[in-house]
Amino acid sequence: MPFYEFDVTSPANTPRTAPTEVLARFQKGVIVQWEVAIPGGVQGLTGSFVRRGDVQIVPWNPGAYIKGDDDRIVWQDNYPLDDEPQTLRLFTWNEDDSYAHTVTFRVNLVPLDAAEAVAAAPGLLRRIAQFLGAETGASIMPFMARPVYAFFPSRAG
Repeated sequence: MPFYEFDVTSPANTPRTAPTEVLARFQKGVIVQWEVAIPGGVQGLTGSFVRRGDVQIVPWNPGAYIKGDDDRIVWQDNYPLDDEPQTLRLFTWNEDDSYAHTVTFRVNLVPLDAAEAVAAAPGLLRRIAQFLGAETGASIMPFMARPVYAFFPSRAG
């Protein structure tokens, strides 16, 4: 599973209205896990967000930012990057008047062909189970309701 890492460094006095931007390029796939690492000493003076095109996708609510101090924020997702462009725009701002700060973005991505194969697997497994005469209710095969990312191990430690 491809793992991507991007550092975004904002110089001191980088305002929210003109944040530092890094263009992150990916292969076609499904983002199954995000991580944002905020270093110690930042004291909440930086903020980060992600856009696809002009639409903010992290945090999902427009105008919000990820902030913190010595924090590692990790969450699961099922976000498709299946059409052009497979790029995300990573932004940080920095209101510290003395120091530059670097926020690290990490992304686990399942290649599109693998994600499509996993998504198709439950239907195939259900047909095999029916052929063998097994019950196919949710109590027998609960994994079929799981999102795509649940089938792949996490790299988070």
